[in-house]
Parts: sequence; structure tokens; C-alpha cells
Amino acid sequence: MEKDIYFMALGGGQRVGASCYYLKLGGSNLILDAGTGISDGIVFEPELYSLITSPFIQSMNQIDQIYISHAHLDHLGYLLKIMRDAGKAGVYMTEITALLAEYQLYDRDFVYRGKGEEKRLAAKNLLDRIARVSYMKQIDFGKYKVTFLPAGHIPGAMMLLFEFGKRRILYTGDYSLERTALTNGCVVPADIPIDTVIMCGLHAKHPDYVKKGDALFGRVQDALRIVEETGVSVLCRIQQLSKGIEFIKTLSEWNVNKIPIFLDRQVMDVVLKMEQMSIPIMDMEHRGVGQIPPKLPHILITNRRKGFFGRFYKEVNIEFSLHGDFSDMQEFIRKVNPKKAVIVHCAKEHSSLDQTIEQVMMKDGECRTQFIFAEEKEIYQL
Repeated sequence: MEKDIYFMALGGGQRVGASCYYLKLGGSNLILDAGTGISDGIVFEPELYSLITSPFIQSMNQIDQIYISHAHLDHLGYLLKIMRDAGKAGVYMTEITALLAEYQLYDRDFVYRGKGEEKRLAAKNLLDRIARVSYMKQIDFGKYKVTFLPAGHIPGAMMLLFEFGKRRILYTGDYSLERTALTNGCVVPADIPIDTVIMCGLHAKHPDYVKKGDALFGRVQDALRIVEETGVSVLCRIQQLSKGIEFIKTLSEWNVNKIPIFLDRQVMDVVLKMEQMSIPIMDMEHRGVGQIPPKLPHILITNRRKGFFGRFYKEVNIEFSLHGDFSDMQEFIRKVNPKKAVIVHCAKEHSSLDQTIEQVMMKDGECRTQFIFAEEKEIYQL
């Protein structure tokens, strides 16, 4: 038992949202990510009852460490709740993820919306427990070691490489192979044999999905073109902060005609914090919003879901994907070449092609990988 490895998806198994995974390395009990999800407008959370009624633990106080891969709410939104239950657990994430977590879980509720003081202090005390880690750093917990690797995807995202005895387990979180406006691609462990990869495989069942690499640039061009050609101001609503920051960075670089760009207070606060961490986002064309912007045509960026200033704007949808596509998954598996791949964070089939990443990789003569599409609340021995 002390040398065995077990895995359980508490959320985010064969669906997207509420990513939260239990990993048992011998006597160590770990949680990988703690997110929430939304379905038909209703928020859903990981299901922890299956864990505390499992053979492994009887209380969340037996959790030793919690690791957060990146700051999207489907991997982060449940963190404060699980930290309250797992009061003895150490919590680890990168400095940038911690900054974005503070914004997502604290600033939006207690700074901008002014919720109760008692809840604010409780949330602040929990966030103060977070340990900030650096890329390529290794921590030795005695029973196992963990190394934090750049994951690409968004600033601060990390993969986790666990060494337990002679075995190595890689948890990817969301990752990207390609460089983006704000990040380099992920660092795939070189010349290190990986026994098991626990892989966020959003498009593992979508063989015909090909990411449109120019989607971000298309949204940027739409916003600039409307202002330049019609003289109408443009409103861009950002649903995910990291996507909004990447959009602002690209918009700034392409804004050759120096169209005024305004950021609302919440977005500006995060941009300034990231710049303090040497991640350049803005140039002199960006201005914070203190009052109603002037009548001259401009671009306004906000994360408010409804209304703004009561004036006319042409809205531009800035939705684009930061996830890799099916071919990216193939390339990643070829590079890592693990003995096992546990696929989680996996969206349902939406294709007439009845193939998954498993069926496709079986045709690759050099692929040695066995695949597990992990169902939630099921126990897997790795």
C-alpha cells in the first residue's frame, strides 16, 4: 500500500468544469486543482463525498498538499472551499497564478462587490496560506518529490512532475505546445522516462477539431476595423481574465493608428499587477477608466457582463481558444511517450468520426501508451 499509486477524478473527468483530482502516492494524499463549472447557468462543484468514503481517507484534514495548475476558474474556483475543509494541507501555485487567484477569488467579491467583513477576513486568511513556487524548482517532501514545469497556455500555468520511488507521474493541467502573445510553449520533460501522464485532454474525442490559430488576431482586427471605418466606439467584454490580458497585449501591438483604448478599473488593476511582475501588457495608448470616456471613438475593455456607461457601443465577441487541438495532443503524447495516459477534462464527442486519441495513437508504431478515460468517482490504480 505504501508503494501504490491511486487516482480519482472528483470532477472534470469526461466533462469540462470542476477539475479536481485526487492522487495518492503511497502514504501521501494530494489534490490536483480545485475548480468549478457552469452548466445551463448553474454552478457545479467537485464531488468530495466519494473521496472521504473511499478506502483512502476519512477526512479532508488528511490531505497533505493541494496544487493549482493555473488560474482559470474551472481549475481554481473551488479552492477556498477545499482549503477550509483541508485545513492542514499546503497549497502550491506560481506567483502569477496566486496573483490571478487573488483577483478571481478575493478582489471581485470583497474589493469590488463589498461582501461582508467576516467573509473577507476568512478568505484573506486562506489566501495567505498559499506558497508561491518557481518554474523548474523541485520540492522534496521525503515520501515524494515534485518539480514545477512551465505549461504555456496562460501566464503562470504549470505542469507537475512527481517522482515517487522509481516512478514518474506528470500532471499537465491545461497546456500549450505553441508560443502565444504572453507565454512560451510548455516544457516537455526531456530524456526523462514518464510512467504515467495525467492529461487534460479537452479535444481527445474530437479528431476533426483544428484550432484556428488566427482567431485571436481576427478579433483584434474586428475591433480596430470597426473604429477606423465607422467611427463607432467598440466594447469588448472579457469572460476570462487571462484571455482578456492576451487580447489587450495583441490589440496594443496591432494598434498602429493609436486608437484610444480604455480599461475598466478591475481589468486595469490586474494589468498593472502583471506589469509589476515584468510581464509587459500596455503601452501609452491605454488609459484607465475613471470617468465616462470622451466622445472620440475608442475601444473599451471590461469584464462586466452587462451594461456600461449607458452609451452606444458596437460589441465585439473576443472569444478564442487557448487550448491545443487534436494534433497537439498527438504530438505531446509522442514526445512524452508515457506507459499510461489518464485522460481527464475531456469534452463529449461532437464528431461523426468515431475515433478518440486512443484509436488514433494505436496506429502509431512507436507509441507504447495505454489510455484510461477516467470517469468521475472511479478509483484507478496506476
